[in-house]
Formats: sequence, structure tokens, C-alpha cells
Amino acid sequence: MPADLKQFIAMFTPCRETFPGDGTEEEFAKVNEHFQQLKRDEEAGTLILAGRTQDENPAGIYIFKAENQEAAERRIKEDAAIASGVFILQWVRPYAVALFKAP
Repeated sequence: MPADLKQFIAMFTPCRETFPGDGTEEEFAKVNEHFQQLKRDEEAGTLILAGRTQDENPAGIYIFKAENQEAAERRIKEDAAIASGVFILQWVRPYAVALFKAP
């Protein structure tokens, strides 16, 4: 992994307001693939933080490292849940963690 990777943040939302409450087996399989990819990214050292809101308007964020904007967008668009339409990508932006304290 190149040492000069940049940080990015991606935000995504579910495909519909009622998800995950009315999710199908196929959709949950894509969410599981998404989670497994995040775990692989963690092992590879490119994941900084991933999580989702815990209210009635779910949204996920993923803070990660990539070579450039193009590589960051490619990584997110290839995610199983986003590529299948279970999650809708809102944006991918350059980012810089300024402070961090683990919970």
C-alpha cells in the first residue's frame, strides 16, 4: 500500500426510507458483502472508520484511504451494496481526520 494515500469520506443512504425494516434476503446478502469488504479494507489498512446513524433516517459513512478521487469513487461504486442499488451513494469527498478518540 503506497504511503502517500489520501483520506476520503463517503456518505450513502438506503434505497428506500423503509429499509432495513422491509429488506429482502437478497438485499441483506448485499449488505453482508458490503460489511465483509469493509473488514477486508480494515485488514488492508485502508479503512479509518465506518458506521451508520442510529435513527429513523439511516445513513452510512465510510472514511478510508485511496490514491486519489478517482480511485476513491471506484472503490465505493464497486461496493456490493452500492453497485446493486441497496445503498445509494450520496457523495465521496476528500477528507482529513483532525482529531480522533476511540469510544
